[in-house]
Amino acid sequence: MIRKETSPRALTLTGVTFSYPQTNALAGIDLTVPAGSYLGIVGSNGSGKTTLAFLIAGILKPSSGTIDTHGMRIGLVLSNPANQIVSLVVEEDIAFGPENMGLPSLEIKSRIGNALAEVHGEHLRYALTSKLSGGELSKVAYAGQLAMDVDILVLDEGTVMLDPASRKTLLKTIRELNADLGKTVIHISHRLDDLESAKAVLVLQNGVITHRSSGVFSLVKEYAQAGIPGIEAGPQLLYRSFLNEHAIDDGDLEKATGILAELIIKNNPFL
Repeated sequence: MIRKETSPRALTLTGVTFSYPQTNALAGIDLTVPAGSYLGIVGSNGSGKTTLAFLIAGILKPSSGTIDTHGMRIGLVLSNPANQIVSLVVEEDIAFGPENMGLPSLEIKSRIGNALAEVHGEHLRYALTSKLSGGELSKVAYAGQLAMDVDILVLDEGTVMLDPASRKTLLKTIRELNADLGKTVIHISHRLDDLESAKAVLVLQNGVITHRSSGVFSLVKEYAQAGIPGIEAGPQLLYRSFLNEHAIDDGDLEKATGILAELIIKNNPFL
């Protein structure tokens, strides 16, 4: 697919509230998301994360306030990708959305191939969805959204069902969709280490945005080390944060550790 020119804003929420019969889920959410950006939203269970995702995707309507998508098409990937699978064969599943858009068959076939290529899942095209792993199902769910050429990808706990290797691969794919294709990513998680690539991170607690940050590192101590229930940093992010405090920001952890060792030796006369 050809990367599109982006507009200044992809999404604007103004005074958005939402209430279920027994509880208030969101209270006065104001949020502007630039097109082509990568926004992280972190919060514990019950903080309103999934409700916010469903509102952005149009599955729910706000009790009050407005949501402006600025003409952007929005795709949602759920925490359990199996809940989004509707067909027995991967190719048929990815075709479901484009078929409902009324696209011609040749265009649909092209979109299936392109979408699978974008998530590095070409080999899955004719596989049975019932035989796929969690990581493979996630690729199919993402490909299904990309085949509809969505502009905004909303990920609701998109890595929670994955093993470490699959999670690492999927996070890399999400970065590529944002950086290479210009997709706006709104990544919702209870894990700060899912959001290392986000350029801005919000903290959602009890239906209210309590903190806005330019990245995850400034949130590590305040939210993870403070022991706020339900928000996890993860050992690698804690280590990266430690390195960051010592002005070591090399992306290669092995190299960064070597730099740290040199600093320790240099500053310790007994070594």
